[in-house]
Amino acid sequence: MPEQHADGGPIVPPLLAVCAAELLERVDALADDLFREITTEIAPYARLSDEIMADVRDFNERNLREQLTCMAHHRPVRTDITRQSVRRRATQGIPLDAVLHAFLIGYRLVADALIDRAKKRPGTTMDDIAQASLAVWSLLDAASRTVNDVYRDTLVGLARADELQRLLLLDALLTGKTADWATLGGTAVSLGLPEQGPYVCVVADHGDVAAMEQAMLRGGLRSAWRPRPDGLAGVVALPDPTPVPGRAHPSGLAAVLDVVGTAVTGRAGLSPAYTPLRESADALRLATLARASLPVGTHRAVTLDHDPAAALVAAGPDLALRLALTVLDPVLAAPDRKDLMETLTAWLDSDTGSTTEIAEILYCHRNTVRNRLDRVSRLTGRSLLRPADVAALYAGVRALGLRPR
Repeated sequence: MPEQHADGGPIVPPLLAVCAAELLERVDALADDLFREITTEIAPYARLSDEIMADVRDFNERNLREQLTCMAHHRPVRTDITRQSVRRRATQGIPLDAVLHAFLIGYRLVADALIDRAKKRPGTTMDDIAQASLAVWSLLDAASRTVNDVYRDTLVGLARADELQRLLLLDALLTGKTADWATLGGTAVSLGLPEQGPYVCVVADHGDVAAMEQAMLRGGLRSAWRPRPDGLAGVVALPDPTPVPGRAHPSGLAAVLDVVGTAVTGRAGLSPAYTPLRESADALRLATLARASLPVGTHRAVTLDHDPAAALVAAGPDLALRLALTVLDPVLAAPDRKDLMETLTAWLDSDTGSTTEIAEILYCHRNTVRNRLDRVSRLTGRSLLRPADVAALYAGVRALGLRPR
């Protein structure tokens, strides 16, 4: 076994140190042999470009020289070149098992050469040979751990770099910074989206990016998501096999609504479909408006056409609230304001305006509903038979429902 240096690095026995010094004189030939065996035995290496193959040959020689030099000078065996080489191969997409195989070939070649020289030295015993063999394979074991650790760390780093690049691209796209998008080499493919639309932008109150992406994938949808201080923003490719510019097949939008509605834990808004990806910033504003058309605390996903009046109210919330207070102030000042507002809201939300239906919802008599509605009409001076007055009351109720609680 090799000695263990204070800093943790192994030191080979004296016999191997002498043999390593002799091998340094023919390190070029060893590197050629190693390169030939690697590119013959390992398929991923055999398919590399000429440029990368030259890089592999260079690292082979440098690594052999570093390792043999450390052994020859009876110093802890360094791993600097090994680490550099593994990082390079990981970034070049060579599989981990192929990289480990290459190092196994290298250590096998060095072990054979060292043991062969050790056997030829006068006075060498079988015990010496056994100790030398154990030392070399202990070095291989340590190198294998280094290769595994460095390779995985490199992949983690690459994944983080890819994710950062993706987030930067999404930021540029969603904020309308077309110059930054172009500078960063932005494409739909770089975001994991199809090159052709239609797309839809989604804004959600809450949610986990990974969970949302998984939900989309389960629904057969491709998407890209960005965490934001107020939730999530994303671009989803609609599953329309024959997209028409600026339009999407209704079933595609319905599919996204269904998946988003199931995945979110709060409000979510979807933009209309759009085709040029560069229109994502405008789509984001519309998706944000769709979300804002829902009362706070709602768990639902909607488009702008779900409630156009509420969307208009949400577009100018301060003005809408001022108008709401002006229209509904007499009702809000009444002692029975809770009952009055509850009944008015139920009537405005009703599909039929039937007092019988509303009475069933509120668990009261239909005459009670009529009396409350008549009282709202008298207090506000608005007729529930005049469309303009109903629109004003509707906007007022929606504005009150959308204000922060």
